[in-house]
Amino acid sequence: MRLWGHPIHPMLVHFPVVFWTVAAVAYVAAASGVEAAATVATFCNGAGLIFAMLAMIAGLIELRAIAGDGDAMRVAISHMTAMGAAWFCFMLALVMATAAGARLDKSTAQLTGAGGACAGFLLLSVGGWLGGRLVYEFGIGVTGRRK
Repeated sequence: MRLWGHPIHPMLVHFPVVFWTVAAVAYVAAASGVEAAATVATFCNGAGLIFAMLAMIAGLIELRAIAGDGDAMRVAISHMTAMGAAWFCFMLALVMATAAGARLDKSTAQLTGAGGACAGFLLLSVGGWLGGRLVYEFGIGVTGRRK
């Protein structure tokens, strides 16, 4: 799946990385008592979840280009697992942080949101490293390189 000769998945992944990085910092700040940070965390996390879903769809379509029996496919499966788990953690952070007042007290909801976002950020880092391996080590998505 390419746009003007470039794979779409790598074009999209930068958006959730930025949004989720800001969201993780904002969730921690909100749990530390900075009220305005909760709004920033919610907005950035929501935007990150939407862009990540678009990136995941593009990645699944581009997955067809990888040979099914090699090391690249094993790395791709690990990458997908880490990124899917990161998406789940950030979704959990969004749900828990917005549950403040409705079902949980505010401090518990914010701490749980911050914990989910921090776990998601760690998984995002691992998944990003694995995605980098796919490009730089195996040449996935690079024109003229073997797969």
